[in-house]
Amino acid sequence: MTARVLLCVENERKSVEYREALRVARLPEERLRVLIPRTNGADPERLAAERSRLAASAAGLVLAGGPDIHPRHFGEEPLEGATLRINEALDALELDLLAGAQAGRTPVLAICKGMQTANVYLGGDLYQDLPIQFPGVGEHAFRGALDHPAHRLERIDAQSPFGESLARHDDGVNSRHHQAVRKPAPGLREVAWAPDGVLEAFEWAGDEWWLKGVQWHPENLTAMPYQLELWRLFLRQSEALEA
Repeated sequence: MTARVLLCVENERKSVEYREALRVARLPEERLRVLIPRTNGADPERLAAERSRLAASAAGLVLAGGPDIHPRHFGEEPLEGATLRINEALDALELDLLAGAQAGRTPVLAICKGMQTANVYLGGDLYQDLPIQFPGVGEHAFRGALDHPAHRLERIDAQSPFGESLARHDDGVNSRHHQAVRKPAPGLREVAWAPDGVLEAFEWAGDEWWLKGVQWHPENLTAMPYQLELWRLFLRQSEALEA
């Protein structure tokens, strides 16, 4: 059977917009498999191994937006006053899938919470709550229309093709988050920042693995050609793009 693209998301309801974005980017429906956190009383070690093998042999992996990763994964306790919503079953699923994706060099598109989890998995850490820990933070939690840009990308590293594309087409991004990357993990290249200095995009710096993380929500922006192109770039890497 042809390898499928995996979409990891908190629940079926939240998968709808990502499914639609992949459809618009011309991923055949039969090439997509949606994964949500389920344990069913399975042995954790066996479950982790199964998930890792699945990601290692997949065509690609999308880590969707969602709740907050538990701070213990980057060596901290929950910060007093921080507004945290944690789903540890989702954390475990994402981390297992990332382990397999890295081992199998499976292309990864990490979105919002997915970007944060990828950074933590690779050895970085996060601001648990931007309003508390980042004085002067700007708008990162616009609550209106899902395709409304919260801010522009102020600084962009145009040395990479990813950054160069963002620099040519920056019409603003629809960031909706209260956490963000604080220390990028080793191996990651920082690509774009919000006007206040919050990191909004990164990528794996080497050529051996395709991983890109964005803090905004491109699943809501497929009407913008350069945001749709991000999905199509991912699908070309996964060799799952319909001809």
